[in-house]
Amino acid sequence: MNARWFSIFRLCSLAIAAGIAAGTASALFLFMLEEATALQFANPWLLWLLPAGGALVSILYIKVGGQSIRGNNLLFEQVHAGNGEVPFRMAPLVLLGTVVTHLFGGSAGREGTAVQMGGSLAGAIGKRLSLPVEDRRLLLICGISAG
Repeated sequence: MNARWFSIFRLCSLAIAAGIAAGTASALFLFMLEEATALQFANPWLLWLLPAGGALVSILYIKVGGQSIRGNNLLFEQVHAGNGEVPFRMAPLVLLGTVVTHLFGGSAGREGTAVQMGGSLAGAIGKRLSLPVEDRRLLLICGISAG
């Protein structure tokens, strides 16, 4: 019985860690998004720079994104059939991409960004702790849902 309680405690601890990471990242994201949107409304001419912003984000994804370019599809594949590994770089890339898009007047969803950040951060926690595959996949689910 003690091993069972330890397992429950361990999994709850991992879920809490994923929630804290995703919640903190989402709070930062929403703050940055508000600032970018306010700046865009105050400077409507920024809309003319939207193509350049899109090109910048695309180049970043191509040059440093790796598997991150696959977005939510990568997350779902890792949950269902993968080993639960998601590159950490996905979190800052999707954050930057969405904020830049809003800054220049583009339209990008917030939910997908939060989901990808939560999954990426949870994946980083699982990798850092060298968790077994099943635990990494469970932690990834926690990060996705927390996002």
